[in-house]
Amino acid sequence: MKVYKIPFDIKHEEKIFGGYLSLRQVLYLLLIILTAGVFFINVQMWVKLTIFCSFALIFLSFAFIKIQETRLDLYVVNIIKYLFRKKRYQFER
Repeated sequence: MKVYKIPFDIKHEEKIFGGYLSLRQVLYLLLIILTAGVFFINVQMWVKLTIFCSFALIFLSFAFIKIQETRLDLYVVNIIKYLFRKKRYQFER
């Protein structure tokens, strides 16, 4: 039997769940469900809703938004890496 090399498509994520969601997107949606645990904390309801909605908005953005064909979570990581990276300034005349 012949063996053929299959090229990896690293530009696109494989949609595993129902053909619509990738593993990364499902994990972010699970994080939203876990964040719903804030409703079991004994504080006022508006505080619970504020915390839940803010985290849900962040996780939904990370799961589905792309900026210039780059996922938002990777985009944010790249920005943070740029901000904390040591920069070299070279003066030339």
